[in-house]
Amino acid sequence: MEAAHMTFEEEVVRSRRELRHLRQENARFRIANQKLHEKVARLTDENRTLRSENTLLSKQQEMLHKKIQQQEKQLESLSLLIEELRRMVFGKKSKQEIATEKQTADETGADTQTDTKKPRKKADRNATSYRRPAPLEEDVTDVYEHTMSHCPDCGTLLTHLKTIIRYLEDIQDLTQLAALLKRVEKHIITTGYCGNCKKRRVAVPIAPQVCLLGENSKKFITYLIVIMRQSFEQVRCFLTDTADLSISDGEIVLSLDRYAEKLKPEKERIRQRIRGAPGRHYDETGWPVQHGGQGNYGWATTPTEGEDTLFLLGRSRGKGVAKELRGEEDNQVGVTDDYAAYDNLFTYHQLCMSHPQRKLRDLHESKTLINERKVACTNTFIAFSRLYKELEETLKTPYQKERWLLKREEYLKRLRALAILTEDDPDKLQRIKRTLAEKAGLYFTCLLKPGIPADNNKEERKVRHLVLKRNNSQGSKSDKGAKTMSILCTTLLSAWWKKPDNFFVAYNQILEA
Repeated sequence: MEAAHMTFEEEVVRSRRELRHLRQENARFRIANQKLHEKVARLTDENRTLRSENTLLSKQQEMLHKKIQQQEKQLESLSLLIEELRRMVFGKKSKQEIATEKQTADETGADTQTDTKKPRKKADRNATSYRRPAPLEEDVTDVYEHTMSHCPDCGTLLTHLKTIIRYLEDIQDLTQLAALLKRVEKHIITTGYCGNCKKRRVAVPIAPQVCLLGENSKKFITYLIVIMRQSFEQVRCFLTDTADLSISDGEIVLSLDRYAEKLKPEKERIRQRIRGAPGRHYDETGWPVQHGGQGNYGWATTPTEGEDTLFLLGRSRGKGVAKELRGEEDNQVGVTDDYAAYDNLFTYHQLCMSHPQRKLRDLHESKTLINERKVACTNTFIAFSRLYKELEETLKTPYQKERWLLKREEYLKRLRALAILTEDDPDKLQRIKRTLAEKAGLYFTCLLKPGIPADNNKEERKVRHLVLKRNNSQGSKSDKGAKTMSILCTTLLSAWWKKPDNFFVAYNQILEA
């Protein structure tokens, strides 16, 4: 209606005004649109940058996650190592921990005390252990009679007299030990010139020294050094205190060398006796040689039957020494730990069951592991303990080849089953399981032949004597001293471990053989 009353000029003016307004709005929209395009471009760039940063952060997060997992494994391994070192330095478990472990074993049925030092039971010590047995009549050195005929209080004649015999065993007066033990012989030797032979003759050979050390003293020195594990200083002090006998380090060395030379034939006899056994134990430990020498280790081998033990001291830890200790290869079963020097050394090889048992026990008792990892270690330990216990029970039964072979197949399946790796296994447990899986058959070689034990504990007990001796004397000073100790330890300890009625009688018999 309004447009109908407007003139053409008015409509043109109005249209121009509207067009101007539309152009202004269009300009504003163009500016806003341009700004939006710029903003979109900027946001696109920012989005691209954020995506790149996000990808980089994801990779970093993945790397950090792997690193954290690796550090957790390293921390776990280091914690286990610290725990093992603490156990070595400060001992194993307290009485309360042993009681707790025993209670756990009773609940699970596992033999957790295998190869550990069991606490002494009260039943092992009864009334007779506090009483000395009566000596033999031929052992009586002095007789004292204590008689009476009248009452010491009123003087009445006593009737129904009876005799009671008691013995008193003691050593001689300690202040008189030197007089009893020490013996000094003075030898007056006549010499003369023979005019016919044109030579000077002597009644007995004359030593270059004025005073010599007797053979009994030298023999006793070897006993103190090897059997009693004394150092040179302790030997000097002992002989001074008991026999008033002064002795130097040089005389001790000469005494050891002299008797080592005498005992060489016995060492070879021991070597031959060892080779006649159905199997042999092997083990090694540190034996430092201060000056020169072939190495800083001591090796030992013992037959599965008997107490003879052959030692090689001051050697390296290489496979060549193990071959030398074994000698010519035969059908003897070698019982060893899982040391690489023994690999492929024997026709029949039995690995010690006690070594993985102890490692699994340490993981089971660990205070470092928690949750699923602790449960995995405990379950593996219990399964292996039961397997080990059943194996020992089988070995106690009479040998039946077919039955033992069936048992061997059963035990192999069980060992391989418990050696399967799981996600919850810590690194140390995984390493143990891999070894068990790779060498499963070697843990049951004892079921192929009778008389072969499942562990190497016998040799470890033999080597223990060498460890105590090393802790006291710090090994040998030279390669010659190590060879001398090898001969003396082989011969004297072999005789001593047989528990003769009189060691020195057995010692003399060896020298006279």
